[in-house]
Amino acid sequence: MASHAVRGKSARGDRRFPAVIRTLLLTTCSTLGAVAWLAQREPTPMRAAAQALVAALDREDRARAVFPFHCAQRLDWHYVPRERAGVPLRSLDERERGALRALLRTVLSAEGERVVDEIVALESVLKERESTPERPATWRDAEAYSVAIFGDVDSGDPWGWRFEGHHVVLQFSEVDGKLAFTPHFLGTNPARHEVGGRVVEPLAGEQSLARELAAAFQGTLARRSRGLGAVPADVVHGPGRDERFDATEGVALAELPEALRGRVADLLGTYVGRFDGPARARASELVADLGAVRFLWVGSTEAGKPHYYRLHSPRFTLEYHNGQNDVNHVHTLWRERAGDFGVSDTATSDGR
Repeated sequence: MASHAVRGKSARGDRRFPAVIRTLLLTTCSTLGAVAWLAQREPTPMRAAAQALVAALDREDRARAVFPFHCAQRLDWHYVPRERAGVPLRSLDERERGALRALLRTVLSAEGERVVDEIVALESVLKERESTPERPATWRDAEAYSVAIFGDVDSGDPWGWRFEGHHVVLQFSEVDGKLAFTPHFLGTNPARHEVGGRVVEPLAGEQSLARELAAAFQGTLARRSRGLGAVPADVVHGPGRDERFDATEGVALAELPEALRGRVADLLGTYVGRFDGPARARASELVADLGAVRFLWVGSTEAGKPHYYRLHSPRFTLEYHNGQNDVNHVHTLWRERAGDFGVSDTATSDGR
């Protein structure tokens, strides 16, 4: 009995003293847990900007702009003039446009923003060129570019958004904490024109650097880097196209002298340089293994002649095409082979 009483007293004493400790620990853990939860919930700049955009939209535009993450509209992309899911620029007031601009600036560099703005402005150039008194070119509309949000921007991933219109597809997704930026398309028509005596050529570097690179190849390298067939009608991996290409086509950068590898790095830099922040980091990561990249040029290296080139590796394809409208119409397309839309099993969902 004594022994039992001692054990009981000791147990009671043990219960009283640790109770204070338990209270302190629970309070501390709760506080730390709350801090950790808040840190985990802290939105990325891109998400915060998307939240601000959604909040800025009126009820009607919000209903038009926001879709479930897993929906057909998210995978339905194109770069031709057509009706699009989301809210068009024409529906946005100045405050809402400012919120959209802030969202774009979380993923685009100053250079990328300039290029997108110049491409959008080309719709007015085309409208003027293609309109007649009897038939205005209403299909050319700089106010038709639209923004769409996919998923709940407040509840965590997966979520994403897209800014899209003629010759612009900016698509971003966050899935399991990882950022995806493909499919990514920018094009220009006209590729080069004058405005007030100033030459405007939004995608000049993508063309000139590649042409200089192709022209620099000599002998065996020239033969291995050139495609023998005709210039394709367009980029190969556009939406709904199931064409395949030989992954061994072109010359491997691992085989190039250092100076030529440097030129390829400069060319890739024009594409990576469109992005900023985490999007730039992700783009840089995709192209980091230069030795695995191959370069293929099809067509003439002379100015004014149709041409196409491709940079590709096991991880990505980057295409450039200029052959339409008297070789004054450029398409560029970036696809991630196993990560379009941020979900690997959707990589071929559009027919690629």
